[in-house]
Amino acid sequence: MLLLVDCPDRAGSFAPAAITMLFLFNLIYASTWGTVAFLIPTEIFPSEMRAQGNGFGVTGWAIGVGTTVLANPSIFATLENRAYFMFAGFNLLWVIIVYLIYPETKDRSLESIDILFIPKSPLYRASERSWREHNNGDILAGRDSDVAEKARQLKGDTKSEVTEKHQIEQTS
Repeated sequence: MLLLVDCPDRAGSFAPAAITMLFLFNLIYASTWGTVAFLIPTEIFPSEMRAQGNGFGVTGWAIGVGTTVLANPSIFATLENRAYFMFAGFNLLWVIIVYLIYPETKDRSLESIDILFIPKSPLYRASERSWREHNNGDILAGRDSDVAEKARQLKGDTKSEVTEKHQIEQTS
């Protein structure tokens, strides 16, 4: 394997490829994992807490990035090129965490996201079960019957009285 340390006079010929790979990495990262700290908090927090949740998400992201930037020189000085294996291991760990815990928000309204957080378990499977139990997130399901029942209660009619009145009206 040819290293730049072995041929410092050829470093200029590797520069365009290195810069291209750096830009390619940043482009791919920024359009995938780089957006998580900004998008997930805006989707999962209820409306009244969305700004604070987004603030916590961005603050956590900034602390993580700052720590990584400050720790990288020491990590690379100690582990050298094996540091990449450490980073790959952390990424694999995060894939497992995201798969097991992060809820899916695709095709779900912001108003119905709260249903995903009803269960006490942090696992994704429990969130999906809660979603199915609540009419697949349809927060308006049954609302018409609830409104009609409340209207009857306000009028002082009970359900049996309304049924009797309806039966009398049908027979006449």
